[in-house]
Amino acid sequence: MNLAMHIEYVKKIKGPAPGMHAEDVRLFSTKGGVMAVDSPIKVRILELAAEGPVPFDQIVEQTKKAKSTISVHLRDLEQAGLIVSHPDPLDSRKRTITLSSDAIGRLTNTDRDVKVPAHRHGAGTNEPFSDDDIVSFFRYCVLTFRTQAMVMGINVDPVLGRTGEQVGRVLAPRVAGKTVLEVVKKMDAFWQAHGLGKIVLAGTDPLTLEVHGCFECEDLPVTGHGACVFDIGVLTAIFSHHLRCPVTVVEDHCYSSGDDRCIFVITPHPGA
Repeated sequence: MNLAMHIEYVKKIKGPAPGMHAEDVRLFSTKGGVMAVDSPIKVRILELAAEGPVPFDQIVEQTKKAKSTISVHLRDLEQAGLIVSHPDPLDSRKRTITLSSDAIGRLTNTDRDVKVPAHRHGAGTNEPFSDDDIVSFFRYCVLTFRTQAMVMGINVDPVLGRTGEQVGRVLAPRVAGKTVLEVVKKMDAFWQAHGLGKIVLAGTDPLTLEVHGCFECEDLPVTGHGACVFDIGVLTAIFSHHLRCPVTVVEDHCYSSGDDRCIFVITPHPGA
């Protein structure tokens, strides 16, 4: 889950996003290289900056820290190339903070102890894929990448989310339709044709999709939290294209949470 998705999740659910913990080390890409951030206060500042230009006073209010403390953290983050500071357009005596880096992942202990069946490591008699089925081979490759990253303590959700959005932008014109139902039907046809799962329109207020047999997470170990960051990126791009406005996609159910399907709730933001 990238910073923007994490923020939207917290706003909607009113609680911490699944799999996100204060002790995680966040990794950011800057012009100067990759930076690791392990300070909870600095991470919170970066979360606020990811929403857009944020006033200094709002950072102080949200973090409940002294202005002098926040000033020190802001100086460190700016020197590291993670943020930039600008004069407030409404009051030149004040500053606004903008994110100038990209979240690329986390080092975390959250899922290091997940139990991965032996055949998922390519051992045992239960073959993970058949020679004449490219879909099963593809799913096995995705599964192996995700589980190996988990046990090594690496979370690359921001990369998966951005990759999903890029793929979604390519898919959007192919599944375009006049109505949401038409779009979902075309998506379902594409998903089933390529072994990605089955998509059902579960509701329109709010816009809700169910995915059965989700290729991204159905075979993952149960972690207790959602895992479909790539799918979230794809859905974000497709429905932003269809609704002609930014959307937020939150995963409400997931195979990786122990559920029997994935459920995505899509909220449009007209005029944003």
